[in-house]
Amino acid sequence: MKDDALQKLAEKLNSLSVDSFWDVGKFIVEKIIPYAKSNKLSEEELYKLLSSYPGFKFQPVLLKQCQMYFSYYPDMKKRKLPESFYFELATKVSDDDRRKEYEKSAIQSKWTIAELRKKIREDMLTEREAERNKFGFDLRNTNVWSFEVPDPRFGKSGYKGRIAGQVIANALYHYTDSGALIVDPFAGDGTLGDVIDKVRYFGDRKYKMYAQQPTDERIKQNNVFLSGIPDESGTADYVFLDLPDEFYSTPDDLTVSLSNFTMRFKTVFRETNRILKVGGKVSIITASQAGEAGVADYPYEVQRTFLDAGYKAVGRVYLPERTGKRYSNFERKPLVSEMAELITFQKSS
Repeated sequence: MKDDALQKLAEKLNSLSVDSFWDVGKFIVEKIIPYAKSNKLSEEELYKLLSSYPGFKFQPVLLKQCQMYFSYYPDMKKRKLPESFYFELATKVSDDDRRKEYEKSAIQSKWTIAELRKKIREDMLTEREAERNKFGFDLRNTNVWSFEVPDPRFGKSGYKGRIAGQVIANALYHYTDSGALIVDPFAGDGTLGDVIDKVRYFGDRKYKMYAQQPTDERIKQNNVFLSGIPDESGTADYVFLDLPDEFYSTPDDLTVSLSNFTMRFKTVFRETNRILKVGGKVSIITASQAGEAGVADYPYEVQRTFLDAGYKAVGRVYLPERTGKRYSNFERKPLVSEMAELITFQKSS
């Protein structure tokens, strides 16, 4: 969906300096967000549309940060600290009272920006340790879940495609309730089972795990494409989908890659929809793929499939990824995705 009005807004936004975060945020809040509302676009859809225009220089994450910056500090020009302090507070501290406390301390103690960052980080680590002691894992309450290393309690070291168990723990915390039956059709190294078995908070959850090549006795052998998911209809409260590599082709021919993904995913969706209870939730991890011919937008295909079937979107979490792909400053190459998405839907009927 592209039109002249949005293109003009994109061109105007693109004319602003990438260092003028407050001005960018002001333009987004005052001009672009009203456009999105009038056209019934979510913020994620809007930022994705803007980023699709040729030569657009702002990444969606930065646009969101600038929007937050201006929304929290529309009177920033009258404030006592440098702009960099307020951008740091807007993007790192979600609680309004906490931001005021940091601002007051920075003014009174004449902190440098490095000292402010250090204090925020120290407080975050203290809070995470308290949460870890309370819940048994690193709890996240924002929509960006970044973990430097996998928790060694969850999953098998050296397993190809291993997912950080903290991602699953947070998904279970936010999207399941006490007593829920959880199904993992692509269980891999059994990370989901490890989380439930080893974290006391999830002790009353029940789970079933399947894989074509089980890695331990808790995982039953099953091929979704041959046998479906071997659970009765309408019995699962939550389904967790971390699709294996076979769903994604090389980026040489993105049209073929996207077509193959869609074909495979239809089978997974059909079985997921069958076993889920009404009101049950499903989370899926996926990421877009770039190539010389364009972009294979797998998250969009997933979202369209669920929404067309009447599901309600209830969560979108960004999972930063490390990538070894690097190009010289003068090479024009497809942009590398460093952000997977965990998207969650709820079955309405």
